[in-house]
Amino acid sequence: MPTLLLALLVFGVSGSVGADTANRIVAVVNDDVITEADVTSRVSELLDAQPPNAANAPDAADVHQAMLRHLIEQRLILQEAKRLNITVEADDIDDRLEKTREKFDSDEAFTAALTQSALTREGLKEQIRQQLMVDRLIDATVRSTISVSPQEVAKELERHPEVAKAGDRVRASHILIRVTDARPEAKARALAEDLHRQLSRGADFAQLAKRYSEGPHADSGGSMGWVAQGELLPELDQALFNLEPGQLSDPIKTRLGFHLVRVDERRTATSLSLLEANTAVYQQLYELKFKEALRRWLAELLRKAYIEIIPEKGAEG
Repeated sequence: MPTLLLALLVFGVSGSVGADTANRIVAVVNDDVITEADVTSRVSELLDAQPPNAANAPDAADVHQAMLRHLIEQRLILQEAKRLNITVEADDIDDRLEKTREKFDSDEAFTAALTQSALTREGLKEQIRQQLMVDRLIDATVRSTISVSPQEVAKELERHPEVAKAGDRVRASHILIRVTDARPEAKARALAEDLHRQLSRGADFAQLAKRYSEGPHADSGGSMGWVAQGELLPELDQALFNLEPGQLSDPIKTRLGFHLVRVDERRTATSLSLLEANTAVYQQLYELKFKEALRRWLAELLRKAYIEIIPEKGAEG
């Protein structure tokens, strides 16, 4: 699972929220509750970053609903981690905190980012603790169930011998913001542009992809694995194979919506050794199995849970 960074992308609702509204329960998740404040505190920055009265500002209602769904899943996962007594050592939290701090030019810049995000160091440490709990839970309950046999690798290589004759390839990460009736092109573009700004300032790609991407790689933090030239939509293909490792694209428009892609590593055309080919196929099969196992596991958590969404008074129709 992706690491939790300080620079969380959050969309917000401008203006103050009254105490009664903030304390209103918006969802019940087993024996836990989610309040309006829980949601709005996680969506407080992005709309504030939009120009005042911007015509293409992200729709607050859409963002609110997406964040509520995310928080419901997050609460379920944390409840499961607690049920299984998943623990995290203080040293591990401190190590992750230090890695986060190192992404900033100075302690002052780190402290300023904390202040801007309305976070204290202790608050960030608690977020890190929760993310590490999730990482360990997924390792114990999902990754531990996955195996890829040598026979499966050999069979896949037999079906796709071209894997051993690799052309130019890149290992890439991807975020997709779809254009829909609820989110027309202008709003989708604005969201993609804001994500680009966040990433350019050092936000964690995997965290943002998991939270906001509507593409097929969202659950894996946007990781596409290795991609050969010609495998993707022409617009993405052209962008990816003209970027250097570590570079992030500008928002790319396709028939699906707006994309952000980043090249993480590049390989020029070559014939792979048998070991390299086996390793590449193993990793591909493992990721496919992991994504499916994670999807089934989360669906089962949702199926077994008691979840009630509580509409605002007067919104029931």
